[in-house]
Amino acid sequence: MPAPASTTARRYPPGEGLPHARAYATLHGHLAVSTHTHHDGFPLGRWLVQQRRKARSGQLSAPTLQELTVLDPWWNPPWPFTWHRNYHLHCTLAAASGPVPEDSRRWADRQITQWDRLHPHQQALLTTARITTAP
Repeated sequence: MPAPASTTARRYPPGEGLPHARAYATLHGHLAVSTHTHHDGFPLGRWLVQQRRKARSGQLSAPTLQELTVLDPWWNPPWPFTWHRNYHLHCTLAAASGPVPEDSRRWADRQITQWDRLHPHQQALLTTARITTAP
C-alpha cells in the first residue's frame, strides 16, 4: 500500500508566501484559509500550514511571525483551526444579504451550547459576531 501523499511536501521560503498572505488578508480580512487555497496560483493554504507548524516548534523567523500576526492576529490560533475557518465562514455568511444557511446556524448554536468549553478568546470572537449565551 503506497504511503499517503503529504500536502506540504514542498518547502516554501517564508518570503515567497508573505506577499500572497498580505494580498489575501487585505481582500478577506483574515488568513483562515483551507489547506487547498491558492492565491494567484500560489498554494497559500499549504504555505500557511508550514508556517503554523514552524511557529508551534519555535522555528518561524521573528519577522515572518510578526508580519503574519499583524495581518491576522489569529492566523495561528490555540484552538482547532477548523473551528476558526467555520467562524470566518459564519461571519461572512451572516454579513451577506439573505438567510444564513442551516449548517452555519447549527454551528453557531453548537458554540452556544459548548460555550463553557471554549477558549476565552473564542468566546470574545463569537460575541463580536453576535453569537452569545446572553439573551
